[in-house]
Amino acid sequence: MTYTVIGRCPRTHQMGIAVATYSIAFGSFTQGAHSAFGVVMSQANGRRANAPLGQSLLQQGLSSKSVLATLVQNDPHESHRQIAVMTRNGSGAVHTGASVQGWAGAKIGADYTIFGNVLAGEHVLTAMEASFQEAEEQPLVERLIRALESGRDAGGQASKDRHVTERSAGVVVMDRKSYAAWDLRVDLHGTAVEELRRIYSLYKPYQPYYEDREEDPSSCPTQMAWERENLTDAQLQETLK
Repeated sequence: MTYTVIGRCPRTHQMGIAVATYSIAFGSFTQGAHSAFGVVMSQANGRRANAPLGQSLLQQGLSSKSVLATLVQNDPHESHRQIAVMTRNGSGAVHTGASVQGWAGAKIGADYTIFGNVLAGEHVLTAMEASFQEAEEQPLVERLIRALESGRDAGGQASKDRHVTERSAGVVVMDRKSYAAWDLRVDLHGTAVEELRRIYSLYKPYQPYYEDREEDPSSCPTQMAWERENLTDAQLQETLK
């Protein structure tokens, strides 16, 4: 019961991943991204061990299909999983196991790989694909979140007899550094995609301040002083909810 978008920005060379799912606290499964090598992700009974193995293979310069084949071969329960790989050049590959439940599939194009399971249908992924493509001038983090929103609005997750709400969501974007430029998640919320958008909107003005403070704290104001100078009272109150 998950839909995911992996994307690359050809202008900035950022790589990222965004996910929405019925599972609780699934954001920890989005840690298989590295801007220098690529992205590895597994869901539908996700396997976090795939991320370090996949990254080590990508680091060797292997293709997405070669890395995926190795991950599938080394997984005794591959039939129960969806596994996706994207190289640093934006080439993607997806495996959907024979025992993955509900409607499951993938959309792969230049600089994106979109896949999901227990969905309302293929139109969910089609909507995500269109959203990601249409927002090509936007920052990668925005494109990824918009794709999730489009998947949700197109019907999102669905079992045979009912819609299934998203209870957790997350987005990770890797820049040229060894750590994430964006790493936001909602571990448990009744409308997780909406909450991810809210957190992103609140964090967005803070992000450059936190980067500056990390590089040279001696030249930065205190956080409270920065907030007084840069945020409205309404914005500040929203962060306290």
